[in-house]
Amino acid sequence: MKRSLKRKIATKKNRLKRRSGRMVRETLTVFCVVGVATVIAFCMVYAYNVIIIDPYFELDSASVRGCEKVSEGEILRIAGIVPSMNILTMNLDKIKGRIRANPWVEDVFAGREFPNRLVVEVVERSPAALINRNGKLYLVDWHGEVFKDYQKTDAVDLPVLTGFYDGGTLKKDLLAGGFKLLRYLARNGVFPGLRDVSEIMGDEIYGFTLVTNKRFLLELGFGNYNEKFRRLQRVMAELVKRGTGNSFVRIDLTDVDRVVVCPVDVLGRGNRTNI
Repeated sequence: MKRSLKRKIATKKNRLKRRSGRMVRETLTVFCVVGVATVIAFCMVYAYNVIIIDPYFELDSASVRGCEKVSEGEILRIAGIVPSMNILTMNLDKIKGRIRANPWVEDVFAGREFPNRLVVEVVERSPAALINRNGKLYLVDWHGEVFKDYQKTDAVDLPVLTGFYDGGTLKKDLLAGGFKLLRYLARNGVFPGLRDVSEIMGDEIYGFTLVTNKRFLLELGFGNYNEKFRRLQRVMAELVKRGTGNSFVRIDLTDVDRVVVCPVDVLGRGNRTNI
């Protein structure tokens, strides 16, 4: 019995020694890992601080591409880019967000060229027309998005869309139809092309009417523009033969089987002619 008790006590002692030794080793391992991590973190912080103050990474130049409506200087100003900035600490997402705030900017890319150069690529909106909303003109792009109010400094020569608002509400379906007509005019190889049109009037019942800079008012209705403009060329040839003088000519093309021409003189008198 005594021997058995002694063996049990000895076994427990050996077990405690092994456990305590393992605990000491584990504790030392943890301290070593923490110590190494602390040293690495300190070195990283130190290196970061050295890098951000190193003139080697200080912005030397910024290249801005794709600007026509907005100047390079304006892009750099709204982006908050200054020569003293460190290229590594720039927040490119914030820079792009500031640039997109300009209504002319549709999209923007910004990237670093190491060691000290920033490249900004701007995609500007392409204005398709002016749109009249409650007597005030706004610019609308080819996606049909009204993106800014029109200023004289915008210097654009575009047709004006009228009749596309009901009070302050945009008639989206009518505008979509108007843009189909705009795209047709943009690729039309004969009169009238987009540059010949000064105004496009839209009506949900009667369709679209063009006012051209050659004193023609063309009532088109909806769709079938190929046939309607083909008929128009015949009418134009006939009008050249007859001569219109100072008249403003109204041409109803809504019915492709019957074209109605109504010359109106400066006193507002006119007569209808079927061609």
